[in-house]
Amino acid sequence: FLDREPLTPEQAAQTCHIAFIGDSFVEALEVPMADKFHVRLEELAARALPRLDISTSAYGRNATGQINQLPFYAEYARSLHPKLVVLVFVHNDFRDNHKLLAAIGKNWDPDRSPYMVAERTATGAIALRPPDPAWRMLSVPSGIPEEGSRVLRWLQRKTGPVPRAELPHAQRLRLRVELLAQRPHYQSVLEPYLSRSSESALVDKPRPLGKLLEDPALPLFGEDIEFTAFALDEFQRRVADDGASLWILLSSNLGNASNPLRVIVEDLAEARGIPVVSQHDYIIRQGRKPREVHFLHDFHWNPTGHQWAAEALLERLRQRPEVCGA
Repeated sequence: FLDREPLTPEQAAQTCHIAFIGDSFVEALEVPMADKFHVRLEELAARALPRLDISTSAYGRNATGQINQLPFYAEYARSLHPKLVVLVFVHNDFRDNHKLLAAIGKNWDPDRSPYMVAERTATGAIALRPPDPAWRMLSVPSGIPEEGSRVLRWLQRKTGPVPRAELPHAQRLRLRVELLAQRPHYQSVLEPYLSRSSESALVDKPRPLGKLLEDPALPLFGEDIEFTAFALDEFQRRVADDGASLWILLSSNLGNASNPLRVIVEDLAEARGIPVVSQHDYIIRQGRKPREVHFLHDFHWNPTGHQWAAEALLERLRQRPEVCGA
């Protein structure tokens, strides 16, 4: 994990240690270490809330959701005996919590995932499957569709021969769905996506994968939410067993209170009694603009975004110092 060298368990036990767990927003490759929100929080709290004696650590990995992040706590964060664990929730976490949706978006093989995944058992229950040490990429050579595929036929009719390695992103996504639909255990859930979306609509008016795969009339809608709920249950149980508290930090890219994805996260959290800190709401209360938190051509937080995430957390810590035993 991209962070400072961690405290020893003995050192951490003498502080109010907070462990942050998330994806690329926590990994934060885009900013210097000193600008990361958990480092800024330490510095802000040392001045504003010195009696809490806060220390932090961050466990972030690109392209993961809460299901994939369960081992981050079990294998790493737990050893520092944190008093508070904060899950940083972003807009793509629902997709990343579903092995098939994540595989289509990232060109992985859903049956040989590099991360822990959730899946249905024969009885319909949700179970965890550990990472496959022999995971490999789903093969789509140079992004060029196989001979005879629907995407290739359409492109040949419209543009003639397809240049090598220049298949548009929307068509690469569709091709992955086509390839995975050839597997018997995915055919029934993926074929409706191919039949309900015309090739011309996908090529002329590319739709984000999340829009295509979250159609409530199609089979996968809702399952990613169920897997996310399962992950929150697992985190809550494990963190509580260790005597710690669990919070959720909502990234500003989940928007205001009317954003459908934010509503789902907040409903899941409320049902479990998990406190939620909204970066977006904090920014609005300060009279600032949420669009200022990310880079112009990259949706990750810039240094300002990290600063405002730290300030939002500090505000909640002022209100809830009992998480540190104070």
